[in-house]
Amino acid sequence: MNEISQRVQQFAAELSSAEKKLATFLQQSQNLPDNLTISSLAQASKVSTATVSRFAKSLGYANFAALRVTLISEVQRNGALFEEVEANDDALTVAHKVFAANQHSLSSTLALLDQSDLEQAVKLLTAARKVSFFGLGGSNVVAADAYHKFMRTPLDVNFNTDFHLQLMQAARLQAQDCAVVISHTGRDEQVLQLVHQLQAHQVPLIVLTSFAKSPLAQKSTVTFISMADESKYRSEALSSMLAQISIMDTLFLLVSLALPAKTQVTFNQIRQVIGQTRRGK
Repeated sequence: MNEISQRVQQFAAELSSAEKKLATFLQQSQNLPDNLTISSLAQASKVSTATVSRFAKSLGYANFAALRVTLISEVQRNGALFEEVEANDDALTVAHKVFAANQHSLSSTLALLDQSDLEQAVKLLTAARKVSFFGLGGSNVVAADAYHKFMRTPLDVNFNTDFHLQLMQAARLQAQDCAVVISHTGRDEQVLQLVHQLQAHQVPLIVLTSFAKSPLAQKSTVTFISMADESKYRSEALSSMLAQISIMDTLFLLVSLALPAKTQVTFNQIRQVIGQTRRGK
């Protein structure tokens, strides 16, 4: 699945009938006019130029120019790198396909990141009395990794692997705190139970999910969308983990840069304590 197809799938709920017509047209790269302008694309797909412009923004692009870059790159990309892993592939071919898919997931996710969303998330995190991380299943791994990183910042952070402990954790947060909730689908019932508890206490929510119109995304203060392909041997949820970890890495570094002196003190303290466990070995 290419980037355009991914975005159409994830933003389908907000597309008009004319935009869906354009989306269907774009599924076949050979349909693209040689001189790709907003007017030529509108004429070829039999929609208005206004529809093309709205379509670009509905898919998360800043404007048609950004959409045009992606469309051209999709045509030029060597499709072999994104083929399914086959049973007769040698080890290096498998590695190339896996790395190519991961790179595609990261670049697609990066294209959706917004400056104001990043800045707002950093403000929520640095102003919070306490920051809690929530995630179940595969998202539990992302939440644990984020907790491990943010322990190196001056933020007061916490995380539990068990759902019931996470529920208790959510019940203790207040409006002056911040919750980071990670869920691939954004529709998991237990995750939504956690969010219901958090909302009852007016806790700001930073959400990482792959579906912009999911119930979880609709309840967030700030939403970050992770993009990923599904293959025969790897689920879309598993693929999205790398993109979500990269988003959390970005937030970790931004928080560290926002609180440089305090972060350095915390880094030194942790480094000293960890260093003591390695002496004499």
